[in-house]
Amino acid sequence: MKINSHIIVVFVITMISYGCQKTVQLNLPKYEPKMVLEFYLQDDQPLSCLLQESINYTDTTRIKLIEDALIVLSYNGVSDTLLNQPYLDQKLGKFYNYSNPKKLKLLPNVIYSLYINDRKGREMRGTTRVKEIVPIKTLSYVSNDENDISAVLSFDDDGNTSNYYIFAAFRNTPVLGAGVIRDVRFNDILFNGKSFSFNTGYRYVMGDTITARLYHLTQEHNDFAESVSNAQSANGNPFGQPANILSNITGGIGVFTTLNYDEKVVIIK
Repeated sequence: MKINSHIIVVFVITMISYGCQKTVQLNLPKYEPKMVLEFYLQDDQPLSCLLQESINYTDTTRIKLIEDALIVLSYNGVSDTLLNQPYLDQKLGKFYNYSNPKKLKLLPNVIYSLYINDRKGREMRGTTRVKEIVPIKTLSYVSNDENDISAVLSFDDDGNTSNYYIFAAFRNTPVLGAGVIRDVRFNDILFNGKSFSFNTGYRYVMGDTITARLYHLTQEHNDFAESVSNAQSANGNPFGQPANILSNITGGIGVFTTLNYDEKVVIIK
C-alpha cells in the first residue's frame, strides 16, 4: 500500500513540534505595590489629587484607587487636609479622588509640604515651590488662501534659568480633552533668553474663539511628564530602553508640584 507523501510530511512536522514543546516556569520576584500620586497646586483652585496604587505588569486591573488615606498639605504654619471625596477638574480634564474645596492662593518664596499616610502604614512626603507665571506677550491669528486660520502666541523667555512649558490652544472651550487644537510640552534650549512664537497650524475658522494657555512647569513636573511618556513608548517595545518614572516625592511614585499658566482669548472676526 502506498502512503501519500503529504501525510508523511505533516506527521513528521507534528512530531517535531510536539517534541519541541516545553513548559517554562518563570520565578518572578514578588511585586510590592507602591502609592502613586498626582498633585498639582493651582492658584485660586480647589485642592485636589489622585492617589492610587501601582499594579503588577501582568495585572489586568486598570486602576486601584487608595481609599481613606490621610493627606495633609502644609505651608506658612497652615495645614489643610484633603478628604476622600472625588473631584473633576474641568480645566485640566482630570479626575481626582481626594479634594478640599478651599481655594489656595499660591505665594512666591513659600515651601509647600505634603504628607500622606495610608491604611497599610505607607508614608509619602514631598515639597514644592511656586513657579512664576510667564506672561503671553501677544495672541493673534493669520489666515491662508483657503481662509483657514492659525493662532500665533508669543512670549519672552527668561535667559537666567532653564524653563519648561506647555502650550495649549482650544477652540471655543478651555477644557483639556475637549476642543483641543494644540497641546505640546517643550523647553527653552533653542531660544533661551529670547522671544519665541508658537502657532497652532491652520485649524480655526471664522467665528471661532481661540483660548491659548502658556503653562510654566517646574523641572520636577517636566521630568515626571517626560519619564511617563518614555515609559509609555517603551511599553511592549522589545527594542525600547526600560524607562523609570522620575518622581519628586519619597515613599512612592508620582509628582507634587505647582501649575501656573497665563491665558489669553481672542475671537476670530
